[in-house]
Amino acid sequence: MTAGSHEFTREWARFCPRCGAEGLASEDGRRHACARCGLVYFHNLAAAVCVILRRGDEIALVVRAQDPGKGLLDLPGGFVDPEEDLESAAVREVREELGAEIGTPRYLFSMPNLYRYRDVNYRTLDAMFELWIDDLPDVAPNAEIAALHWRPLASIQPYELAFPSVRAALARVRGASA
Repeated sequence: MTAGSHEFTREWARFCPRCGAEGLASEDGRRHACARCGLVYFHNLAAAVCVILRRGDEIALVVRAQDPGKGLLDLPGGFVDPEEDLESAAVREVREELGAEIGTPRYLFSMPNLYRYRDVNYRTLDAMFELWIDDLPDVAPNAEIAALHWRPLASIQPYELAFPSVRAALARVRGASA
């Protein structure tokens, strides 16, 4: 852990959410127990989705407009809302970021990720989806994305990508395409 960063489950979960007592103990950073009231709280991963939109030999990459990763490339996607399934979240995120209505993408695999937001590290599990499309409407910059680029999969360099999970996912897809 770097100076100024915090692992949410170890540093921030000090107080019991039921009784407020300090000293919420954790041995593994996920299971927390309160010695005062007996509450056992599990802090689990956050679910997120990424969509690999493919057109011929190219994929759609967004330029992030916000931190984390501002200015770097990413796949369209985001966090899954409560009471939402992964497929619906993938369709919603593409609509919100790109203004495009898409069909249901095909699930590929999942990748663990570290999402650093405002000096706190959040653990996520990113579900990767794929959808072949003919094209997208023109995409205007918005609060989430600065631009959209179509790039051949083989030309994308790891240092251009905002997140470890996206780097790993695209390497895996590239390997499967070879």
